[in-house]
Amino acid sequence: MKNPLSLITKFPSTKREREFFIHQAIEEIMNGNCYPLQMEVRLKNLEEIIKGIRTSTTVKNAVIAEADYYHEKTFEQYGARITKSTRREWIYDNCNDSILADFRIQLNDLQAAIKERESFLQTLKPGMIAVDEATGEQLIPPAVNEKTILQISIL
Repeated sequence: MKNPLSLITKFPSTKREREFFIHQAIEEIMNGNCYPLQMEVRLKNLEEIIKGIRTSTTVKNAVIAEADYYHEKTFEQYGARITKSTRREWIYDNCNDSILADFRIQLNDLQAAIKERESFLQTLKPGMIAVDEATGEQLIPPAVNEKTILQISIL
């Protein structure tokens, strides 16, 4: 493909255009104008393309460099309101704080205990009577929601 970005420029560029595009695409799928599964695979591939471009460090740097041409913190360009800000990421690894380290251990232990308890509760079946020996509470099986999902790996 000679100019891959030329395809992207054909997509909607405003919120209104995007909403109309989505509505029309859903209608086409529901009217049988395409194979829904094939469209899902193509959409997944498009998602991966977008993610690959947007997460590229070189592209991110180029985007920031262009935004820096605008001296305002917030400006409008290309049909969007763009706000520049700084995000801080605190790194506590080398603080030599034993209290924080203990809290993290406690948190990990609690998360493991929660998972273990949830696994136990999953073994309860409707109509089964189970009583927690420590609290005396009658336990009720957790509700279950099931739905079919597809995992798509582009080859």
